[in-house]
Amino acid sequence: MPYLFLLAAALSLIAAPASARADAIDRVVADQMAVSRIPGAAVAVVERGRVVKLAAYGVADVEWNAPVDLDTRFQLASATKIFTGVLLMRLVGRGRLDLDDPLTRWFPDAPPSWAGIRVRQLADHTSGLPDDLGTPAPQTVEGVVAAAMKRPLAYQPGTEARYGFTDFTVLRAVIEKAGGKKLPDLLRDEVTAPLGMTATGFALAAEEDGVRVGAVLPKRAETYGLRDGELVTSDFFFAPHGYGAGGLYSSIRDLAAFFAALDQGRVLRRESLVALETPATLSGGRRSGFGVGWVARTYRGVPVVGHSGGPALADILRVEDRRLTVIALTNQRTFFPLLAEALLDRYVPAPPEPAAIEDRTPQSTARVRAALEAAAAGRPATGVSPNVAGQLGSPFARALLNGVGPLHSFSLIGEEGSTRRYRATFRRKRTTWLAESDAQGVITRLRPE
Repeated sequence: MPYLFLLAAALSLIAAPASARADAIDRVVADQMAVSRIPGAAVAVVERGRVVKLAAYGVADVEWNAPVDLDTRFQLASATKIFTGVLLMRLVGRGRLDLDDPLTRWFPDAPPSWAGIRVRQLADHTSGLPDDLGTPAPQTVEGVVAAAMKRPLAYQPGTEARYGFTDFTVLRAVIEKAGGKKLPDLLRDEVTAPLGMTATGFALAAEEDGVRVGAVLPKRAETYGLRDGELVTSDFFFAPHGYGAGGLYSSIRDLAAFFAALDQGRVLRRESLVALETPATLSGGRRSGFGVGWVARTYRGVPVVGHSGGPALADILRVEDRRLTVIALTNQRTFFPLLAEALLDRYVPAPPEPAAIEDRTPQSTARVRAALEAAAAGRPATGVSPNVAGQLGSPFARALLNGVGPLHSFSLIGEEGSTRRYRATFRRKRTTWLAESDAQGVITRLRPE
């Protein structure tokens, strides 16, 4: 489908703006849809319990030219973990379990190493449980738990934060033991039914003799990707045993209602919400990037929490101090999560930028800039290690560089040991990049900060 048509469809389906700020959001979404070839999207802004922006754009199904509306169901992918964390904290709030319970309370036959793992360490990815569970990979919750018990820990609990699948499958088993129901039923009874979220749920799909069978989900958006620059269907299969980690479908209307209810105190008690959003502290006092199922980081100098999935089928950011949540849903898997930050930019001003410092090795800076510009143009970067070449050549690195647009300026703003910090001003975004080079000038590390 010609992408001018997609842009026209996006513009034609924008909800009527209520303010100049709403107009700005609509323009940002339409621009990113066009440049990143996103067929359909939906966004929401929730502030202090009120939905202040709710809009749908483009098409949910290209083959049928079916429009996105406020009830279109998008795949949330890993943003499902937001709801897993909420279910956990609701059970904690009722005294059904404690975040500091050792896993041996819930799995009495577990190996001794599990006695040193707390429930919260499953939720904040610091448990030490391995993701390599052998071949063939187990296909049930019980199978994952049993396989994990037979494997040695990947690292000592609490010393690292490693994002993985095993943590949330074992966490799901804990939640189901404490809640007395399967996770999809708990989600329905605890969250979606009480809040009237009628477009939120799992497909309950399974492979049967080579055929995928699952629930009929009205208004489900088709998921797309890019192959050789062309739009293709790209529907990742979320197996039911992984539903603690991903696979939930929801609409922008339902998600806006959920975060409005969260603001209003109808989902979690205040102390439970604080616990959920607080990042883990690793051994040695380092701060992790994960709270209880939610990612915790800083954006524009402000603490934010949330989660993305797909990596950008769903992207949710929340500023707790302002009770401000921005939500962006798309049906394009080959897209970097840029929209939620772009929405948040309308509400959170950029902090003062550090001044450029003297660059005593401008040739290094020139090589780093050239590598970024080559990657953005789809050319192999020169003067980089194989690892960096692979990263820059990945679909999502190219999606990021395509989404932010041409590089306008690039300057050194910090240097500590072998690590150099650069301010990169692209057409659509200003970011900080970290780079390192070896003694021969080969770039061995290059990534956004």
